[in-house]
Amino acid sequence: MERHKTSLLTLAGYLTLVLALSCNKDTPAPADDEAPPVFGEPVTKPKGQPSASAASAIIGPAGGVLQYEQAVRLEVPPEAVAQPTTFAIQPISNTLDDGSAAQAFRLMPEGVHFKKPIKISFPYIPGNGDNPTARMVAFQRNDGIWCGVPTALDAQQGLLTVETNHFSDWVWFDMLSLRQDKETARAGETVNLKLMEQVLGALMPASTIDSVPLAAMDDIGFSKDVTVSGWRIVSGPGTLEPKLNTNLLLGDAIYTAPTTVNEAANVEIQVEVESRNGYISDPTAPNGRRKLGKMILLTTIRLMPENFVQLKLNGAEQDFAHLGNARVVNGTLYIRTHNEQINLTLQCNGAGRGTYPGGFGNGQSLFSLTRSQGQTRRSFANFYRSCDTNKEVFNGSAVISTVEDYVEGTFTGNLYPVDHQSCDLPEATAVEFKFRIKRS
Repeated sequence: MERHKTSLLTLAGYLTLVLALSCNKDTPAPADDEAPPVFGEPVTKPKGQPSASAASAIIGPAGGVLQYEQAVRLEVPPEAVAQPTTFAIQPISNTLDDGSAAQAFRLMPEGVHFKKPIKISFPYIPGNGDNPTARMVAFQRNDGIWCGVPTALDAQQGLLTVETNHFSDWVWFDMLSLRQDKETARAGETVNLKLMEQVLGALMPASTIDSVPLAAMDDIGFSKDVTVSGWRIVSGPGTLEPKLNTNLLLGDAIYTAPTTVNEAANVEIQVEVESRNGYISDPTAPNGRRKLGKMILLTTIRLMPENFVQLKLNGAEQDFAHLGNARVVNGTLYIRTHNEQINLTLQCNGAGRGTYPGGFGNGQSLFSLTRSQGQTRRSFANFYRSCDTNKEVFNGSAVISTVEDYVEGTFTGNLYPVDHQSCDLPEATAVEFKFRIKRS
């Protein structure tokens, strides 16, 4: 059976048309030069799994605010609920797009129709190489299908905002994104790059009239309304070769690292996409349309020498000249490294390859870090003690890919201050730890 899909422009234009007509019958139709829509099949996705503890608050008829760290914020207006109601924000896995860095959230209470719309805001960091012009928010219906909704973009504040009378699972997504099959490369290795678009699903009845279902991500489509050009290496060594994708656009490229890599370095790659007629439904944009126009997408590949240690705390990379050591003692794998300010230990309760979720038991992992600033020393770990259960709540996991002559792997998750005393949710520090260390 033939598989149909739509280009970014057709998707954006039709999504705006559907949403606008659903919400306002007086909205004028799109211009005649916009391409007619072609759809993919709506994709049913599983429910996301909780990835951290929820933040909650009781909010009554007077209204209030609930925020989860710096990732999502709920603004409940007066008279949205008739009586005190427990609101909660639960981080979950992103089943709309598991290749995205966006965190999904389960908003509660579910199954309640609020008397006045609640504002949901998703902050993001402007200017980090992403493409906010093509960014939207989606929720997951009870049948597992994700649906895009009209999204207000404040590019200066780095904020996406929607309004809704119902709660479910929510996430922001990019209608157009630049993907790569790996984030790091060693000498002579290649990295495959691909421009992807979010495809529309065929229009189906939904639980609300202000949404349209989404299909699978696919190669950017062939259309007279979109052009791809300007593939180039902005900074760093290596070579880049653009390639035709399945839709005969230069939507793919292959990066090849230099034959010698003596130290860790970043390679920044850029591609240009231009849309003449594409737009996205945005109630704050002129005529309710956020035009796509010319977009520049950036991505970064990290060149790694044969041995390396890479640590990021809340996205900020830490400098590690000392590689530390990796060893197995009594069936337990220890990775230790340090610099002038940081000492860290990753302990995997096992000696083989595999995934080690956070925990004290066999097949689980502990990540601890001590940071010195002047005379102050503060310790962090990948767990905290819950006042409700008086038990440790763990976060993150380690993935060990090599344990022979070299030990190679990653740890990703959140760290919490060991000295946290109150029953409030402790402040989390996002950690990304990657390493390849000769085994001792």
